[in-house]
Amino acid sequence: MKIPRFWQPPEIQACPNARLEHNDILILPSRFGLFYLALAGVLFVFGSNYQNNLILILSFLMFSLFSSCLLICFRNLSGLSLRFQQGRSSFAGQQVGFPLELISNRERHALTLSLDEGAQQRLQLLATPGQRLELGKPGRERGRLSPGRVRVSSHYPLGLCRVWAHIRPEVGCWVWPSPLPPSQSIPAVSSPSQTSQWQELDGLCPWQPGHSLSRMDWKQLARQRGKMLKQFNEHSNEAYWLELNPGHGDLEQHLSQLAGAALHCQQQGIPFGLRGARMTITPGLDGDHLGRVLDRLAEVPHGG
Repeated sequence: MKIPRFWQPPEIQACPNARLEHNDILILPSRFGLFYLALAGVLFVFGSNYQNNLILILSFLMFSLFSSCLLICFRNLSGLSLRFQQGRSSFAGQQVGFPLELISNRERHALTLSLDEGAQQRLQLLATPGQRLELGKPGRERGRLSPGRVRVSSHYPLGLCRVWAHIRPEVGCWVWPSPLPPSQSIPAVSSPSQTSQWQELDGLCPWQPGHSLSRMDWKQLARQRGKMLKQFNEHSNEAYWLELNPGHGDLEQHLSQLAGAALHCQQQGIPFGLRGARMTITPGLDGDHLGRVLDRLAEVPHGG
C-alpha cells in the first residue's frame, strides 16, 4: 500500500526565506496522543462486546476530537513564513546569534524553534504580522559557521499531535579567533610604522567638471541622486601593522594574538592594519574596520 505524501518525511528546505507548505510539514501523534488513541480503541472494543451504546458514542467522540486536533495542529504551522538574516559574528567559545523573522497572516500558538546544538525559543502566541527573534548556537572554533538545521514544531492545541518542519537556511557568519589579552598580544605581533598615511571619508559634495572621476560616488549616481564627489580627510599618524603569518608553527595562538592586538588598537583609538599572505588591509578606525580585520583572520585555513 502506498503511504500518502502527508505522512512521508518532508525534504529539508535550503533557502534564505522559507514558507511552510503542505509538503514541508510532518505530523504524527504524540506519546500522549498514542495513549489517547489506545484508550479510545479499548472503549470501542468494550462497547462493541457489551453492546453499550454510551461507551461506543464516547469512543466515537474521542476519535472525532483527535481528528479535529490533527487538522488544527497542522493548520497552526501551515503557511508560516521565516525570513533569515546573516548571523552575528562573535569570538570562538561564545554564543553566535542568527536573527530571523516569523511572518504570519493569522495568530499561531505554542511554537518552538531550535537549532542543532542550540537552545530552544518558545512562543506562546505569534501575533500578526509577525515577530523577530534570535536563535543561538555555540561557536566552538573559528571559521565559517552556519545555523544548520532549523526545527519548527508545535503540540497545539491539546498535545495529542506533534507537527514539525525542518529548514536549512543559506546564511552564516564568521567565528573570530579568541583574542588574547593585550599583554600577550601587542608586544609580540604588532609593529608600529613611523608615519602612516590613511584616509577617512568625510562627506559628499556636488561634482564639478574637472574633478577626478575616480572620486565620484557611483552608488549615488546609480540611485539617480546626481553626481556627488567623495571628500576625504588625510591623516598622518602612528599606526600598527599586524603581521599575518599563515605558516606560523602555532597558527591558532598566532591568530588569537592578532585578534587581541586588533581589539586593543580599536579600544585605544590607534589606527591599525593587517598585512601578509598576499593581502593587505590599510590602517583605519572606521566602524567596520575591526570586523573586516577579524573576518580575514577567521578566513585563514586551518593548518596554514
